[in-house]
Amino acid sequence: MITRSADHRYTFEGITYPGVSDIIECIGASFSAASGWGGKMASTAAVRLVNELPKMIEELGEVGAQRALNSRTNWGPDPSGSELGSAVHGLVEDYLMGKPERSITPKEGKRLRYFQDWWTASGWKLRLSEGMVVNKGGDDGRGWGGTFDLLAYDQDGRTVLADLNTGSVHSKAVIQVAAYGMANIVQPAGATQTYPMPNPDRYVILHLTEDGLREVEVSVGTPERMAFLSALDIYHWQQSMKGKKL
Repeated sequence: MITRSADHRYTFEGITYPGVSDIIECIGASFSAASGWGGKMASTAAVRLVNELPKMIEELGEVGAQRALNSRTNWGPDPSGSELGSAVHGLVEDYLMGKPERSITPKEGKRLRYFQDWWTASGWKLRLSEGMVVNKGGDDGRGWGGTFDLLAYDQDGRTVLADLNTGSVHSKAVIQVAAYGMANIVQPAGATQTYPMPNPDRYVILHLTEDGLREVEVSVGTPERMAFLSALDIYHWQQSMKGKKL
């Protein structure tokens, strides 16, 4: 079976693979919804601590002071809404799996109702929710793992791989679903058995916000798959450089 660690690394048949999210993040901060906010928070910290900066540098060194200034948790809430997003993902999964509805906040409830209304009208039929996947890689063993949000049949009977997004939709999402679609092993949530990963006919981003839910049809072909594989190469190169002094 596939197992996932707390830092989102995936192990299958005794081999541990990096997660899709970590692989994609190595491309650069331009893909991050919160990258601009992080810079603003750092500058806010610098202004607040201008009189203390010399002491910080003396005690922590330049690198240590930079890390302290870049600490997000000290300067304000993350506008990407990661806590809300995680809660909504859990509620959507509970709904799709027929679990009893739990206590929720008004913001969570509003988004859940949007999803329920859309799901009823969409004609989609659930295949898997929160499925863990692994691509075991080729001869080089450079595989990866991940967890997709939704695999379903659409109203025309086509297999659709969907990613639920409660924040801003960025190009990262395209190569993320491409990576999930290239997996060769899938394990349903809560299961102890794996199966061959179906080939998706469609890729969709379900953009769920306070204004409603919209389907964003995503084109996944050779360029998108190659983009992810290039990110995988960069990731492994970065890993190989860790601890090396130049």
